[in-house]
Amino acid sequence: MTAAIPRTKSTEPETAPVVLSLRAVSKRFGTVQALEDVSVECRAGEIHAVVGENGSGKSTLLGIASGVLAPDHGVVEIGGEPLTATSAAEAIRLGVGMAYQTYSHVLELSVAENLFLAAPRAERPPYGRMQPWAAEKLAELGLELSPQAPLGSLSLAERQFLEVMKALLHRPKVLLLDEPTTALGPHEIEELHALVRARARAGVGVVYVSHRLPEVLGIADRVTVLRDGRGMGTFEAGELSEDRLVSLMIGRPLQLAFPERPAVDDRPLLLARGLSAPRLGPLDLELRRGEIVGLAGAEGNGQDELLRALAGLERAAGTVSVNGVEVDLRSPYAALRAGIMLLSGDRVRESLFPVLSVRSNTTVQVLRRFARLGWVSRRREQAAVSTLVARLKVRTPSIEQPVRFLSGGNQQKVALTRPFLRGSLNVILTDEPTQGVDVRSRFDIYDALRTKAGEGVAMLVKSSDPLELAGLCDRVVVVSRGRVVDEIAADELSEQRIIEGIVGARGAHGGARAR
Repeated sequence: MTAAIPRTKSTEPETAPVVLSLRAVSKRFGTVQALEDVSVECRAGEIHAVVGENGSGKSTLLGIASGVLAPDHGVVEIGGEPLTATSAAEAIRLGVGMAYQTYSHVLELSVAENLFLAAPRAERPPYGRMQPWAAEKLAELGLELSPQAPLGSLSLAERQFLEVMKALLHRPKVLLLDEPTTALGPHEIEELHALVRARARAGVGVVYVSHRLPEVLGIADRVTVLRDGRGMGTFEAGELSEDRLVSLMIGRPLQLAFPERPAVDDRPLLLARGLSAPRLGPLDLELRRGEIVGLAGAEGNGQDELLRALAGLERAAGTVSVNGVEVDLRSPYAALRAGIMLLSGDRVRESLFPVLSVRSNTTVQVLRRFARLGWVSRRREQAAVSTLVARLKVRTPSIEQPVRFLSGGNQQKVALTRPFLRGSLNVILTDEPTQGVDVRSRFDIYDALRTKAGEGVAMLVKSSDPLELAGLCDRVVVVSRGRVVDEIAADELSEQRIIEGIVGARGAHGGARAR
């Protein structure tokens, strides 16, 4: 693991006033003790990170700080005033701004309309001036978005920036950021961190929750660690290494090691030639049996379009063949019949049915496997799902638990159970496989992907984390402006080499064939 990134501290710790104080806070949900006697303090101008595994209590802590949840015990103060009611509106009045991980947007409305709804009532302009007002607000933060653009047309990265901007409309004393970089590429992360640092220099306290430890150590002044609902202490970020931080989070040293890369079969499994769509191509791509190929690039350069075109979800020209048989690119069903499966990065909207159980989400595409004469054998279905849940280390009290009650990492593992039940799978397309996932779950997922690749399945993995691509993949292709502009072989793979490829690609116009 890499050492912490040096940075300039955001505040003078001993003199800055406290803008958020949670003292001896506890919260129980039924039999689960989510938080027990946890204390956190954030000062004006400080960037204070909160880290921990999924289920450690981070989301509960933010819920209490933002007024959404009431603590069973403990005291919450915002700007020196007590928060005495379970009220998000009261927390906002006292000075809290909250940027949610699951965006609080109305997708059917425009950017301007969403900003108008989020603004304090006293500061909303007349409806007729909403468009120029929104344009001014966007320009203040340097966001190049059209006020008229529907929210549904924005990328996940653009929605994340808008979520932060909505929180800042209230001029908060303390800004709560819940996994703010999960949908961002390296360049977008730099832009967001520049924005966060600027707010801290202006005196705003920032509580920063993230699973990405290099980012945490690169931006935070202090770090509070949670484990199983308890505080493990608050530390100066400059005194921590990633190894030390991981050890505090999980209670034991963890040697972070990616699965070994076995030899790859040279026979091509998927061939794409002249593939083109809006914002994509033309490009060529080749995936071999048992190979994991990384897909890198700045956000919005055609990676999403490539995955969706190969899955038949976006109309594309060109040819795609699997095992020498051409695939009908006009149909997702045809792609699935050819053994191509997409695991979307937008778990809640495209990969899972949140209200359904772990069992139902796992078997929804393969119910015929457990049926005879039109009747599903619940016993056989439960046995298969239970085996997979144990194999992928899904933490759930029961396979009948609705997936919306699981942590992000366990939701992702549930989505990954589906490829293990399909008998005729050739290619898996994965979009941000560890987005919003804790350290331990990340490596469970890496093991699962490498296990499936070992069965002869080819994988194309899009990730905004260069370290993940370097450790997991057999090679990486870099996409810029819809074309493959760089290819990094296994013997060259490193975090630095991938970042260099992405940065160098920003001005690239030419294409290259990816083999």
